[in-house]
Amino acid sequence: MPSMSLDMVVLRLHEERLELLLEPRQRQPFARCWQLPARRIDEGRDRDLDDALQRLLAEWGLGVCYSEQVCTLGDQERDPRGWSTTLVYLCLVGPDTVPSRGRWHPLTALEGMSLAFDHARLIGKGLERLKIKSRYSTLPVQLLGAEFTLSELQRAYEIILQTPMNTAAFRKRIHRANILADTGRKRTGKQRPASLYRLDAPPCILFDQLMHGAEA
Repeated sequence: MPSMSLDMVVLRLHEERLELLLEPRQRQPFARCWQLPARRIDEGRDRDLDDALQRLLAEWGLGVCYSEQVCTLGDQERDPRGWSTTLVYLCLVGPDTVPSRGRWHPLTALEGMSLAFDHARLIGKGLERLKIKSRYSTLPVQLLGAEFTLSELQRAYEIILQTPMNTAAFRKRIHRANILADTGRKRTGKQRPASLYRLDAPPCILFDQLMHGAEA
């Protein structure tokens, strides 16, 4: 009988770079290759897909985080043991998240790594969803901490979209979306104090226009 599993592309934004959660696989096939967080659906324990996803998040110590289903993939080529199907999820966590399993890897390091199964394809699907959806939604907020500055939010968009943003246009778009609440606190450091905000809306809000780069 074909197996059904969940695979998670878990990302965090740490020190101005996107990082991916992986662990080394301990058994064949693909022993000692790096793999995504995954588990087979247990028809006896998992009442539904959300239950299966929550169990997987708990196994990795990720707790409550943003997640959405990206796609379903299935064929005879994914697994040398036979036909398999997976539901691919994109999960975004805060910059200081410390999982109970696996290690964080910068996306720039993936090219030289041996990945199990078709996980390179799954990672590509997750990153594509993040980049496309960041152009028309508040999704990058999920990669920040509970409180953040507008400059930190803008920088998150720039890293994901790989383009500089026009600061005035960006802030106008964010304020018009009416998604943030001023905490009344400020972040101090080498730069002048900056107001701290928190998300005051559902996890992902759609914009009325696409987010553009510095030419906007």
